[in-house]
This record gives sequence, C-alpha cells and structure tokens, in this order.
Amino acid sequence: LSTVLKHEWNLTGTQAAAITASVFVGELLGAAILGPLGDRIGRRKTFLAAAAIICVAGAATALVPSYETLVFVRFVVGFGVGGLTVPFDIFAEFL
Repeated sequence: LSTVLKHEWNLTGTQAAAITASVFVGELLGAAILGPLGDRIGRRKTFLAAAAIICVAGAATALVPSYETLVFVRFVVGFGVGGLTVPFDIFAEFL
C-alpha cells in the first residue's frame, strides 16, 4: 500500500514508513486493550469486535482523502489486528 501511494501522493520515504508503522503501533495498543477486555466481556465478543474493526477500517482505507487520515485509519486496522490474538489464549490453556 505505501509503495503505491508513495508515487501516487508524492510521499517521502518517512511518510511511507509511517503508514506501515502506524499499523504496528495500533497492534501493540490493540493487544494491550483488547486482551484484558476479552477476559472481562468474553473472548468471542472481543474477537468479533476486532474483526468488525478490521473490516470497517479496511474499507475506510480505500476512501481516505489525505495522508493524515490514512495513517489514522491504518492505526485503527492495526488496533483490530491486535485483538485477533484474543482467542489464541484458549488454545494455550489446553496445551
């Protein structure tokens, strides 16, 4: 994504890297927030919420008008991806 947009929007290398980095920062915060939330409200609900966040933010990625908005929306995608680790706690409990 960042490679294509680098040419399309005339982004610098730093800006293109920030698009990718924002996903990883979102994952870090998503795992830290959605993990404990899964313990409180249930892993299934949290997993479904994370999947919904990814779907909505992923679709919104195609509609963003500016670089700043893109970085934010990709952060939200990463936040949802961080929540995808929630159901794997169940598997670890059985091992």
